Amino acid sequence: MIQRLDADDAALLRDVRLRALRADPDAFGSTLDRELPLDAAAWRERVTGSAWFLSHPLGLVCGAVEEPSRVALSGLWVSPTARGTGQARRLVSAVEDWAVAQGATAVVARVFDDNAAATALWTSLGFVADDVTVVSRRDPTRTWRAWSRPLPALSA
Repeated sequence: MIQRLDADDAALLRDVRLRALRADPDAFGSTLDRELPLDAAAWRERVTGSAWFLSHPLGLVCGAVEEPSRVALSGLWVSPTARGTGQARRLVSAVEDWAVAQGATAVVARVFDDNAAATALWTSLGFVADDVTVVSRRDPTRTWRAWSRPLPALSA
């Protein structure tokens, strides 16, 4: 089951996001130290400012409109006990459905080059890596790149 989180789910978002940052600290552009001190208002703003989706068993992803035609997928995480069950695919699909409804024609995810599991997932979903690598501000020894794919047009 996938659910879209709303303002009433801010505490749930906080709990799952902090769990993700603890479990897989190198998978994200942010850190536990940066997000742990955020107050309830910041989490409410975060959950209402973007489209966050939660899966059961535990997984999380965010979709945010970057520009009218493109939505960014970020924060994709699936609990280690639920990996390999299709949760990541279902979460990405939920964001893509939401993105199409927003009028987006493409989705993009930014992925660390050394994250083999993530690059394998994006490849299997038909995403294509950009040729440009970007040095991480958080860790200058790591690089990331954008992975994108077009979305189908919204049917009338």
